[in-house]
Amino acid sequence: MTLIRQVGAKWAVAELAEALANELAKDPQVHGYFRGATTLDQVANLVTEITLAEAPALLREQPIDAQQLLPVFAIPFQLMVVKSLQGETLTQAEHLVIPLTHHLAQKPAPEDAPPPLLQMRERVLDLYRRWEAAMTQKRTEQRNMGRHG
Repeated sequence: MTLIRQVGAKWAVAELAEALANELAKDPQVHGYFRGATTLDQVANLVTEITLAEAPALLREQPIDAQQLLPVFAIPFQLMVVKSLQGETLTQAEHLVIPLTHHLAQKPAPEDAPPPLLQMRERVLDLYRRWEAAMTQKRTEQRNMGRHG
């Protein structure tokens, strides 16, 4: 019975990840993030797995639409930023979650966007700015150590 449940769970993740990838693929700019070996499907699968583990209700609404993308990406985004700031190495898929979420947060909000979505956009943009500043400082310190070491 456990094997059947595991296969069923993996199937559900795959279906949700496919729906997420399809919605993301509607944005032509998203394709520019996938020049390396990592695919949109791999990132969508990672985001789906993390979001299902942390906030499954976000993926229960079907079909996934453009307004759901930011809330679905926000949780993995926060986890990847923390992981990165702690000095852990991110896989390419994990790293791509950060600029993709930033891209989603930068898109103009619909006029009827609910206040919690607008607040989430601002939190994502603020966290991205702070992460980017910390990464710039870290790179500068590493370069300086190379010169003085």
